[in-house]
Amino acid sequence: MADTPKLSSPDSPAPDGGAELERRLRLAHSRLTEHIENTPLVVTEWDHDIRLIQWNVQAECVFGWSAAEVLGKGLFDFPFIREDNRELVEGMKNEALAGRLPRTVVVLPNYTKSGSVVWCEWHIAALYDAGRLVSFLSVALDVTPYRATAESLEHSRAQLRAALDGAKMLAWDLDLVTNRWETTVDIADFFGIPRGPDYSNPELALHAVHSDDVHLVLAGRQRAVETGAPMRYEFRGRAPAEDGGPRWFSTRGQVLRDETDKAVRIVAVTTDITERKRAEEQREALNRQLRDTARWESLGVLAGGVAHDFNNILTVVLGSANLARRGLPADSSTAAYLDQIEQSCRRAAEVCRQMLAYSGHNQGGAVRIDLTSLVREAASLLVGPASPYAVRYDLANDLPLTHADAAQVRQVLVSLVTNAAEALAGVPGEIAVRTTTIEVSSGVRDGLFHLAPPPGRYICFAVRDTGPGMSAEVRGRMFDPFYSTKFTGRGLGLAAVLGIVRAHKGGIRVESVPGTGTTVTVYWPAAAEQIAVPVAPGPVAPVANVALVIDDEMFVREVTASTLEEMGFAPLLAANGASGIELFHRNREAIKVAVIDVMMPGMTGDQVLKTLRLFAPKLPVVLVSGFTDSRVVTAELGANTEFLQKPFHPEDLMAVVRRLLAV
Repeated sequence: MADTPKLSSPDSPAPDGGAELERRLRLAHSRLTEHIENTPLVVTEWDHDIRLIQWNVQAECVFGWSAAEVLGKGLFDFPFIREDNRELVEGMKNEALAGRLPRTVVVLPNYTKSGSVVWCEWHIAALYDAGRLVSFLSVALDVTPYRATAESLEHSRAQLRAALDGAKMLAWDLDLVTNRWETTVDIADFFGIPRGPDYSNPELALHAVHSDDVHLVLAGRQRAVETGAPMRYEFRGRAPAEDGGPRWFSTRGQVLRDETDKAVRIVAVTTDITERKRAEEQREALNRQLRDTARWESLGVLAGGVAHDFNNILTVVLGSANLARRGLPADSSTAAYLDQIEQSCRRAAEVCRQMLAYSGHNQGGAVRIDLTSLVREAASLLVGPASPYAVRYDLANDLPLTHADAAQVRQVLVSLVTNAAEALAGVPGEIAVRTTTIEVSSGVRDGLFHLAPPPGRYICFAVRDTGPGMSAEVRGRMFDPFYSTKFTGRGLGLAAVLGIVRAHKGGIRVESVPGTGTTVTVYWPAAAEQIAVPVAPGPVAPVANVALVIDDEMFVREVTASTLEEMGFAPLLAANGASGIELFHRNREAIKVAVIDVMMPGMTGDQVLKTLRLFAPKLPVVLVSGFTDSRVVTAELGANTEFLQKPFHPEDLMAVVRRLLAV
């Protein structure tokens, strides 16, 4: 087998001098040319005049021009450079000619012969001889597919960011090894915190978390790292929401581990759940109001029923005691006992009135009132409850009128001022009363309403104290019957306030935070019509004639009849509405006044009144009841009609009858 000839190394001595060197040079050039033509890279070479002297096969494949078409041409002699890059390429050319561009890398779009665009990553190296450009080699990689992939990826990322932004979400990737993280949204923008710190540092990013909730965040992450369970936690942000309340966030994520089961990354999404939290709070507040309403209604029915029965009993006792006194000698020792009976009856009647107020069935004296004027008139009454504190007033003038029972409005005001004074408990502080007008929209539900008013216009007074404030638990129970933080046995207390406002279809809002004081705002509905309230004339002499008495309680009928007899009337008694109407028709001409109980089985007193008005529009009528509902108010009774709350003293009934007969 013949020996295979071996090529000598270029460094080995040449056997015949120049011929061997030339052979080796041709062989090296041939190998270099072969490599250039077979490389997947575009290879071009430009001479010192920046004219093309090398254009390999890959250049033909990528750009479409053959070597014969472009060799010898300058940079701008054929449509190879895109117009928007001409200035950049011209600058690089000048730098190369000046000897200041030995090598560089640039990514540029280039035209092909067909006019399409390819993106190339150009690696340019210049060869200089004594500072003069000899040539430069440009090697390029077609990165069009990679760029399309990158653009597609960036487009997907942009879509993801837009979706996350629309959903108020922040996606993040925390590297547990380097303790750095990446986020899809700027931390400062997402959490509403100041710019400046390097929030890519997770430790600094904790500044976005409310200081009281930082431990929840750290514990949630640590639990996921230790157990491998999905990461779930909620927290408040440091920056408040637009309405001043807390911003809430929820984080859901997963811990990633390496082949040794070491936790190396956390991938998670944080969502702004403030609106959901607000909706949950409003829903809970509404559910609480519904529960409270059901409880109040059940207790109200009980309180109203008990008060009704007791008022009838007290009317009999009070009236009988008064009538018994009239038959005693002036120096009788029995009179003192009758005084005690009457005083006890009046105290019991006050308790019944509070029970009726709580039940929302004690609105018999509603008229149109100016709230600011009423507060001014009640100022003297507030001196005692507020002692030793002075009450500061901020009262608005020219308020619309409200349709309410003036005595009950005063009762609410005095009760709230008393409560404010007790809250101060002898420490320095201030009590302030303010009146204003407020428009309530359907969307106003902030969880501070103990009694939410329907949408509409309201005239309000607010009682504020600078005391220690209340906890959420105390604030939630402050209107419960018999509830007090001072001592037991306080009676209905603020529960009567709640009942009064509920009966007037108003609202109560309580703002209180421990250490900041308390403000209670009461909403009274604005009257539909602003009209003047008529003033009843003074008493005149009684008229001796027939009086019609309709009441289902026998003893109440008897006491009422005895009182009217003292006034010179001959009483006709009926136990129900139907028999009372029958008596009226038989004695229409003789009857000069009627006293009618409101709450009777069958026909109620207001129904009897409407029937009598068909035949005697001007007949003086006194409606009496120990239990009234919102239908029975003075504005709806018409002329020649007054309401008298049970239990009443005989003198009270006489005064009402005299007023009616004077009209």
